[in-house]
Amino acid sequence: MRFILIAHGLIDRSGHHYMEARAFKEEAARHGLECTILANRDVSPSIRDELDAVPLFQHTPYQKFFRRKHFRSWRDFRFYGKLMGQELCSLPPGTISATDILVSPLTRARDMSGLTYWLARLPRSQHPFLALNFMFDDISRPVGANGGWKLNLKAAFLYRLAFLRLRHTLAPNRIHLSAGGVEFAKAMTRALDYPVVDFPLPVQHEIFMESPDIVRPDQAPCIAFLGFMHPRKGAKLAGAVISRVLAKNANCRFLLQANPEYWEKRWQDEIGPVASARVHIHRGAMTQDEYQNTMKMAELVLLPYPPAGYTLQTSGVFSEAMAMGKVSIVPEGTWMAANVRKYGGGAVMFSEFEVDSIAAACLRALEHLPSLKRDMRYISSHWRENMGMKTFVQRILDAGKACRT
Repeated sequence: MRFILIAHGLIDRSGHHYMEARAFKEEAARHGLECTILANRDVSPSIRDELDAVPLFQHTPYQKFFRRKHFRSWRDFRFYGKLMGQELCSLPPGTISATDILVSPLTRARDMSGLTYWLARLPRSQHPFLALNFMFDDISRPVGANGGWKLNLKAAFLYRLAFLRLRHTLAPNRIHLSAGGVEFAKAMTRALDYPVVDFPLPVQHEIFMESPDIVRPDQAPCIAFLGFMHPRKGAKLAGAVISRVLAKNANCRFLLQANPEYWEKRWQDEIGPVASARVHIHRGAMTQDEYQNTMKMAELVLLPYPPAGYTLQTSGVFSEAMAMGKVSIVPEGTWMAANVRKYGGGAVMFSEFEVDSIAAACLRALEHLPSLKRDMRYISSHWRENMGMKTFVQRILDAGKACRT
Protein backbone atom coordinates (compact mmCIF):
# COMPACT_ATOMS: atom_id res chain seq x y z
CA MET A 1 0.00 0.00 0.00
CA ARG A 2 1.18 3.50 -0.87
CA PHE A 3 -0.14 7.01 -0.53
CA ILE A 4 -0.73 9.07 -3.66
CA LEU A 5 -1.05 12.77 -2.78
CA ILE A 6 -2.68 15.26 -5.14
CA ALA A 7 -0.73 18.49 -4.58
CA HIS A 8 -1.61 20.60 -7.61
CA GLY A 9 -0.74 23.79 -5.70
CA LEU A 10 2.83 22.64 -4.99
CA ILE A 11 5.13 24.94 -6.96
CA ASP A 12 7.59 26.64 -4.59
CA ARG A 13 8.26 27.10 -0.88
CA SER A 14 5.87 30.00 -0.33
CA GLY A 15 2.42 29.41 1.14
CA HIS A 16 1.24 26.21 2.80
CA HIS A 17 1.55 23.69 -0.02
CA TYR A 18 5.24 22.84 0.39
CA MET A 19 5.11 22.31 4.15
CA GLU A 20 1.94 20.25 3.89
CA ALA A 21 3.32 18.00 1.15
CA ARG A 22 6.56 17.51 3.05
CA ALA A 23 4.71 16.83 6.29
CA PHE A 24 2.43 14.30 4.61
CA LYS A 25 5.37 12.42 3.12
CA GLU A 26 7.21 12.41 6.46
CA GLU A 27 4.12 11.17 8.30
CA ALA A 28 3.59 8.42 5.71
CA ALA A 29 7.20 7.32 6.23
CA ARG A 30 6.56 7.01 9.99
CA HIS A 31 3.93 4.42 9.08
CA GLY A 32 6.38 2.66 6.79
CA LEU A 33 4.50 3.75 3.67
CA GLU A 34 5.74 5.23 0.42
CA CYS A 35 4.14 8.45 -0.79
CA THR A 36 4.05 9.64 -4.38
CA ILE A 37 3.34 13.36 -4.68
CA LEU A 38 1.59 14.53 -7.84
CA ALA A 39 2.63 18.18 -8.03
CA ASN A 40 2.08 21.15 -10.30
CA ARG A 41 4.04 20.85 -13.53
CA ASP A 42 5.87 24.09 -12.60
CA VAL A 43 7.17 22.67 -9.30
CA SER A 44 10.69 23.92 -8.63
CA PRO A 45 13.52 21.45 -9.38
CA SER A 46 14.74 21.59 -5.77
CA ILE A 47 11.33 20.56 -4.38
CA ARG A 48 10.93 17.93 -7.09
CA ASP A 49 14.26 16.39 -6.05
CA GLU A 50 13.66 16.74 -2.32
CA LEU A 51 10.19 15.18 -2.31
CA ASP A 52 10.61 13.01 -5.41
CA ALA A 53 7.52 14.80 -6.70
CA VAL A 54 5.96 14.08 -10.10
CA PRO A 55 5.31 17.27 -12.14
CA LEU A 56 1.84 16.75 -13.58
CA PHE A 57 -0.92 19.35 -13.20
CA GLN A 58 -0.92 22.61 -15.13
CA HIS A 59 -3.56 24.13 -12.86
CA THR A 60 -3.64 25.17 -9.20
CA PRO A 61 -6.60 24.80 -6.80
CA TYR A 62 -7.26 28.54 -7.11
CA GLN A 63 -7.02 28.97 -10.88
CA LYS A 64 -10.05 30.03 -12.90
CA PHE A 65 -10.10 29.43 -16.64
CA PHE A 66 -13.00 31.62 -17.77
CA ARG A 67 -13.56 35.31 -17.04
CA ARG A 68 -16.97 35.85 -18.61
CA LYS A 69 -19.83 35.45 -16.14
CA HIS A 70 -22.15 33.64 -18.53
CA PHE A 71 -21.99 29.93 -17.52
CA ARG A 72 -18.51 30.57 -16.13
CA SER A 73 -18.80 28.06 -13.27
CA TRP A 74 -20.18 25.33 -15.52
CA ARG A 75 -17.57 25.89 -18.23
CA ASP A 76 -14.76 25.95 -15.66
CA PHE A 77 -16.13 22.74 -14.07
CA ARG A 78 -16.17 20.87 -17.39
CA PHE A 79 -12.86 22.19 -18.76
CA TYR A 80 -10.91 21.72 -15.54
CA GLY A 81 -12.35 18.24 -14.95
CA LYS A 82 -11.43 17.01 -18.42
CA LEU A 83 -7.96 18.54 -18.22
CA MET A 84 -7.23 17.02 -14.79
CA GLY A 85 -8.56 13.65 -15.91
CA GLN A 86 -6.36 13.66 -19.01
CA GLU A 87 -3.33 14.52 -16.89
CA LEU A 88 -4.02 11.60 -14.55
CA CYS A 89 -4.49 9.32 -17.57
CA SER A 90 -1.02 10.36 -18.80
CA LEU A 91 0.69 8.78 -15.78
CA PRO A 92 2.74 5.66 -16.60
CA PRO A 93 0.94 2.37 -15.89
CA GLY A 94 1.43 1.21 -12.33
CA THR A 95 1.88 4.70 -10.88
CA ILE A 96 -1.41 4.21 -9.00
CA SER A 97 -2.81 0.76 -8.15
CA ALA A 98 -5.82 -0.75 -6.38
CA THR A 99 -3.88 -1.19 -3.14
CA ASP A 100 -3.06 2.54 -2.91
CA ILE A 101 -4.80 5.36 -1.07
CA LEU A 102 -5.22 8.46 -3.21
CA VAL A 103 -5.55 11.57 -1.02
CA SER A 104 -6.96 14.88 -2.22
CA PRO A 105 -6.59 17.33 0.70
CA LEU A 106 -8.09 20.35 -1.14
CA THR A 107 -11.00 18.88 -3.09
CA ARG A 108 -13.49 20.93 -5.08
CA ALA A 109 -16.35 19.84 -7.33
CA ARG A 110 -14.19 20.09 -10.41
CA ASP A 111 -11.52 17.85 -8.81
CA MET A 112 -14.15 15.14 -8.36
CA SER A 113 -15.05 15.61 -12.02
CA GLY A 114 -11.39 15.09 -12.98
CA LEU A 115 -11.13 11.95 -10.86
CA THR A 116 -14.28 10.59 -12.50
CA TYR A 117 -12.88 11.19 -16.01
CA TRP A 118 -9.73 9.24 -15.06
CA LEU A 119 -11.41 6.40 -13.16
CA ALA A 120 -13.92 5.81 -15.97
CA ARG A 121 -10.99 4.83 -18.17
CA LEU A 122 -9.61 2.29 -15.69
CA PRO A 123 -10.95 -1.19 -14.92
CA ARG A 124 -12.75 -1.11 -11.57
CA SER A 125 -10.31 -3.70 -10.28
CA GLN A 126 -7.57 -1.05 -10.54
CA HIS A 127 -9.39 1.72 -8.65
CA PRO A 128 -7.51 3.01 -5.58
CA PHE A 129 -9.20 3.99 -2.33
CA LEU A 130 -10.09 7.70 -2.41
CA ALA A 131 -9.79 9.96 0.63
CA LEU A 132 -11.29 13.30 -0.41
CA ASN A 133 -11.06 16.23 1.97
CA PHE A 134 -12.95 19.52 1.53
CA MET A 135 -11.21 22.70 2.67
CA PHE A 136 -12.64 25.38 0.35
CA ASP A 137 -16.05 26.72 1.28
CA ASP A 138 -17.68 26.97 -2.14
CA ILE A 139 -21.18 26.02 -1.02
CA SER A 140 -22.19 28.83 1.33
CA ARG A 141 -23.50 32.29 0.55
CA PRO A 142 -23.01 34.89 3.31
CA VAL A 143 -26.13 36.43 4.83
CA GLY A 144 -25.42 39.74 6.53
CA ALA A 145 -22.05 41.26 7.36
CA ASN A 146 -21.50 39.59 10.73
CA GLY A 147 -22.09 35.89 10.15
CA GLY A 148 -24.84 33.63 8.94
CA TRP A 149 -25.09 31.82 5.64
CA LYS A 150 -27.37 29.99 3.27
CA LEU A 151 -26.65 27.26 0.74
CA ASN A 152 -25.24 28.42 -2.58
CA LEU A 153 -27.54 26.34 -4.77
CA LYS A 154 -25.49 26.66 -7.97
CA ALA A 155 -22.30 25.53 -6.29
CA ALA A 156 -24.10 22.79 -4.35
CA PHE A 157 -25.56 21.49 -7.64
CA LEU A 158 -22.07 21.12 -9.14
CA TYR A 159 -20.82 19.32 -6.04
CA ARG A 160 -23.82 16.97 -6.01
CA LEU A 161 -23.50 16.28 -9.74
CA ALA A 162 -19.75 15.63 -9.52
CA PHE A 163 -20.14 13.31 -6.55
CA LEU A 164 -23.02 11.32 -8.09
CA ARG A 165 -20.93 10.74 -11.22
CA LEU A 166 -17.91 9.78 -9.12
CA ARG A 167 -19.87 7.27 -7.00
CA HIS A 168 -21.39 5.74 -10.12
CA THR A 169 -17.93 5.30 -11.65
CA LEU A 170 -16.00 4.18 -8.57
CA ALA A 171 -15.85 0.63 -7.30
CA PRO A 172 -17.91 0.04 -4.10
CA ASN A 173 -16.45 0.87 -0.66
CA ARG A 174 -13.57 2.83 -2.15
CA ILE A 175 -14.27 6.36 -0.92
CA HIS A 176 -14.18 8.40 2.26
CA LEU A 177 -15.21 12.06 2.54
CA SER A 178 -14.08 14.57 5.15
CA ALA A 179 -14.10 18.32 5.74
CA GLY A 180 -12.29 20.78 7.97
CA GLY A 181 -14.70 21.69 10.74
CA VAL A 182 -17.90 20.28 12.22
CA GLU A 183 -20.27 22.79 10.61
CA PHE A 184 -18.56 22.53 7.25
CA ALA A 185 -18.85 18.72 7.38
CA LYS A 186 -22.57 19.03 8.13
CA ALA A 187 -23.03 21.43 5.22
CA MET A 188 -21.17 19.14 2.82
CA THR A 189 -23.20 16.16 4.03
CA ARG A 190 -26.33 18.09 3.14
CA ALA A 191 -24.99 19.17 -0.24
CA LEU A 192 -23.81 15.69 -1.28
CA ASP A 193 -26.46 13.62 0.53
CA TYR A 194 -23.61 11.42 1.74
CA PRO A 195 -21.75 11.27 5.09
CA VAL A 196 -18.90 13.76 5.36
CA VAL A 197 -16.98 13.61 8.65
CA ASP A 198 -15.10 16.30 10.52
CA PHE A 199 -11.32 15.97 10.05
CA PRO A 200 -8.29 17.81 11.44
CA LEU A 201 -6.62 20.25 9.09
CA PRO A 202 -3.85 18.74 6.92
CA VAL A 203 -1.27 21.30 8.05
CA GLN A 204 2.22 21.01 9.43
CA HIS A 205 2.42 21.41 13.17
CA GLU A 206 5.92 20.07 13.73
CA ILE A 207 7.00 23.67 14.09
CA PHE A 208 8.40 26.01 16.70
CA MET A 209 6.30 26.33 19.85
CA GLU A 210 6.59 29.46 21.97
CA SER A 211 7.05 28.94 25.68
CA PRO A 212 4.42 30.99 27.55
CA ASP A 213 7.08 31.84 30.14
CA ILE A 214 9.20 33.80 27.67
CA VAL A 215 9.15 37.52 28.42
CA ARG A 216 10.75 40.14 26.20
CA PRO A 217 11.03 43.17 28.51
CA ASP A 218 13.26 45.02 26.05
CA GLN A 219 10.74 44.82 23.21
CA ALA A 220 7.22 46.09 22.69
CA PRO A 221 4.69 43.30 21.95
CA CYS A 222 4.48 42.48 18.26
CA ILE A 223 1.20 41.90 16.38
CA ALA A 224 1.52 40.05 13.06
CA PHE A 225 -0.85 40.14 10.08
CA LEU A 226 0.31 37.47 7.61
CA GLY A 227 -0.78 35.60 4.50
CA PHE A 228 -1.99 36.31 1.00
CA MET A 229 -3.94 39.55 1.35
CA HIS A 230 -7.34 40.33 -0.13
CA PRO A 231 -10.59 41.91 1.09
CA ARG A 232 -11.89 38.51 2.26
CA LYS A 233 -9.12 38.60 4.88
CA GLY A 234 -9.87 42.13 6.05
CA ALA A 235 -6.88 43.71 4.32
CA LYS A 236 -8.91 46.85 3.54
CA LEU A 237 -9.42 47.53 7.26
CA ALA A 238 -5.90 46.66 8.43
CA GLY A 239 -4.33 50.11 8.02
CA ALA A 240 -7.10 51.90 9.89
CA VAL A 241 -7.11 49.26 12.65
CA ILE A 242 -3.36 49.61 13.16
CA SER A 243 -3.58 53.39 13.20
CA ARG A 244 -6.31 53.22 15.85
CA VAL A 245 -4.40 50.75 18.04
CA LEU A 246 -1.14 52.72 17.92
CA ALA A 247 -2.98 55.95 18.77
CA LYS A 248 -4.15 54.37 22.05
CA ASN A 249 -1.20 52.10 22.85
CA ALA A 250 2.21 53.21 21.62
CA ASN A 251 3.88 50.32 23.44
CA CYS A 252 3.32 47.79 20.66
CA ARG A 253 4.46 47.21 17.11
CA PHE A 254 3.13 45.55 13.99
CA LEU A 255 4.60 43.22 11.39
CA LEU A 256 2.60 43.04 8.16
CA GLN A 257 2.93 41.02 4.98
CA ALA A 258 2.08 43.00 1.85
CA ASN A 259 1.35 40.18 -0.55
CA PRO A 260 0.53 41.41 -3.19
CA GLU A 261 2.91 44.32 -2.71
CA TYR A 262 0.39 47.06 -3.61
CA TRP A 263 -1.06 46.79 -0.10
CA GLU A 264 2.11 48.39 1.30
CA LYS A 265 1.38 51.88 -0.02
CA ARG A 266 -2.27 51.75 1.03
CA TRP A 267 -1.36 50.71 4.57
CA GLN A 268 1.43 53.30 4.84
CA ASP A 269 -0.94 56.08 3.77
CA GLU A 270 -3.56 54.98 6.31
CA ILE A 271 -1.12 54.46 9.18
CA GLY A 272 0.69 57.77 8.66
CA PRO A 273 4.37 58.71 8.91
CA VAL A 274 4.50 59.03 12.72
CA ALA A 275 2.90 55.68 13.54
CA SER A 276 4.69 53.91 10.68
CA ALA A 277 7.88 53.85 12.77
CA ARG A 278 6.17 51.09 14.79
CA VAL A 279 5.28 49.08 11.70
CA HIS A 280 7.44 46.78 9.57
CA ILE A 281 6.07 45.62 6.22
CA HIS A 282 7.40 42.57 4.40
CA ARG A 283 6.87 42.84 0.64
CA GLY A 284 5.59 39.84 -1.30
CA ALA A 285 5.51 36.13 -0.55
CA MET A 286 7.45 34.49 2.27
CA THR A 287 9.31 31.21 2.29
CA GLN A 288 8.25 28.86 5.07
CA ASP A 289 11.40 29.75 7.03
CA GLU A 290 10.59 33.46 6.75
CA TYR A 291 6.96 32.84 7.69
CA GLN A 292 7.81 30.78 10.76
CA ASN A 293 10.52 33.21 11.88
CA THR A 294 7.98 36.02 11.61
CA MET A 295 5.48 34.05 13.68
CA LYS A 296 8.18 33.45 16.28
CA MET A 297 8.61 37.20 16.73
CA ALA A 298 4.88 37.81 17.22
CA GLU A 299 3.01 37.78 20.50
CA LEU A 300 -0.35 38.24 18.79
CA VAL A 301 -1.67 37.19 15.37
CA LEU A 302 -4.25 39.50 13.81
CA LEU A 303 -7.00 37.87 11.72
CA PRO A 304 -9.39 40.75 10.92
CA TYR A 305 -11.52 38.55 8.69
CA PRO A 306 -15.17 39.32 7.84
CA PRO A 307 -17.31 36.81 9.81
CA ALA A 308 -19.60 36.27 6.82
CA GLY A 309 -16.81 34.58 4.88
CA TYR A 310 -15.54 32.33 7.67
CA THR A 311 -18.63 30.75 9.15
CA LEU A 312 -17.59 27.46 7.54
CA GLN A 313 -14.18 28.32 6.07
CA THR A 314 -11.11 27.23 8.04
CA SER A 315 -7.89 29.20 8.52
CA GLY A 316 -4.42 27.71 8.25
CA VAL A 317 -2.86 30.83 9.83
CA PHE A 318 -5.08 30.47 12.90
CA SER A 319 -4.28 26.77 13.16
CA GLU A 320 -0.54 27.45 13.00
CA ALA A 321 -0.86 30.22 15.57
CA MET A 322 -2.63 27.82 17.94
CA ALA A 323 0.06 25.18 17.37
CA MET A 324 2.85 27.71 17.98
CA GLY A 325 1.32 29.01 21.20
CA LYS A 326 0.37 32.39 19.76
CA VAL A 327 -2.75 34.30 20.78
CA SER A 328 -4.97 35.41 17.87
CA ILE A 329 -7.53 38.16 17.31
CA VAL A 330 -10.48 36.59 15.44
CA PRO A 331 -14.11 37.35 14.48
CA GLU A 332 -17.10 36.00 16.40
CA GLY A 333 -19.43 33.59 14.62
CA THR A 334 -16.68 31.77 12.70
CA TRP A 335 -14.86 28.45 12.58
CA MET A 336 -12.03 30.10 14.53
CA ALA A 337 -14.38 31.34 17.26
CA ALA A 338 -15.97 27.89 17.58
CA ASN A 339 -12.55 26.38 18.19
CA VAL A 340 -11.62 29.07 20.70
CA ARG A 341 -14.63 27.99 22.74
CA LYS A 342 -13.95 24.30 22.17
CA TYR A 343 -10.35 24.56 23.39
CA GLY A 344 -11.05 27.05 26.15
CA GLY A 345 -9.15 30.00 24.74
CA GLY A 346 -6.44 30.91 22.27
CA ALA A 347 -7.85 34.20 21.01
CA VAL A 348 -9.61 37.46 21.75
CA MET A 349 -12.71 37.93 19.59
CA PHE A 350 -14.32 40.97 17.97
CA SER A 351 -18.07 41.08 17.39
CA GLU A 352 -18.37 43.52 14.47
CA PHE A 353 -16.44 43.67 11.22
CA GLU A 354 -15.46 47.29 11.65
CA VAL A 355 -12.36 49.22 12.65
CA ASP A 356 -13.46 50.14 16.19
CA SER A 357 -14.43 46.58 17.12
CA ILE A 358 -11.24 44.99 15.74
CA ALA A 359 -9.02 47.67 17.30
CA ALA A 360 -10.74 47.22 20.67
CA ALA A 361 -10.05 43.46 20.53
CA CYS A 362 -6.37 44.17 19.84
CA LEU A 363 -6.17 46.53 22.81
CA ARG A 364 -7.87 43.98 25.10
CA ALA A 365 -5.40 41.34 23.95
CA LEU A 366 -2.45 43.63 24.69
CA GLU A 367 -3.86 44.47 28.12
CA HIS A 368 -4.28 40.82 29.12
CA LEU A 369 -1.34 39.39 27.17
CA PRO A 370 0.55 37.77 30.11
CA SER A 371 -2.45 35.72 31.25
CA LEU A 372 -3.45 34.89 27.65
CA LYS A 373 0.05 33.56 26.97
CA ARG A 374 0.00 31.43 30.12
CA ASP A 375 -3.27 29.84 29.02
CA MET A 376 -1.70 28.87 25.70
CA ARG A 377 0.51 26.21 27.31
CA TYR A 378 -2.34 23.71 27.63
CA ILE A 379 -4.34 24.99 24.66
CA SER A 380 -1.43 24.68 22.22
CA SER A 381 -0.47 21.22 23.44
CA HIS A 382 -4.08 20.03 23.18
CA TRP A 383 -4.39 21.55 19.69
CA ARG A 384 -1.29 19.72 18.45
CA GLU A 385 -2.68 16.42 19.71
CA ASN A 386 -5.98 16.81 17.87
CA MET A 387 -5.06 18.87 14.80
CA GLY A 388 -2.35 18.63 12.18
CA MET A 389 -0.84 16.13 9.79
CA LYS A 390 -0.17 13.33 12.25
CA THR A 391 -3.84 13.02 13.16
CA PHE A 392 -4.97 13.67 9.58
CA VAL A 393 -2.93 10.76 8.19
CA GLN A 394 -3.98 8.41 10.99
CA ARG A 395 -7.65 9.19 10.39
CA ILE A 396 -7.23 8.40 6.68
CA LEU A 397 -5.62 5.05 7.48
CA ASP A 398 -8.43 4.24 9.90
CA ALA A 399 -11.05 5.18 7.30
CA GLY A 400 -9.37 3.02 4.67
CA LYS A 401 -9.41 -0.02 6.96
CA ALA A 402 -13.04 0.55 7.93
CA CYS A 403 -14.23 0.87 4.33
CA ARG A 404 -12.36 -2.24 3.21
CA THR A 405 -13.69 -4.50 5.96
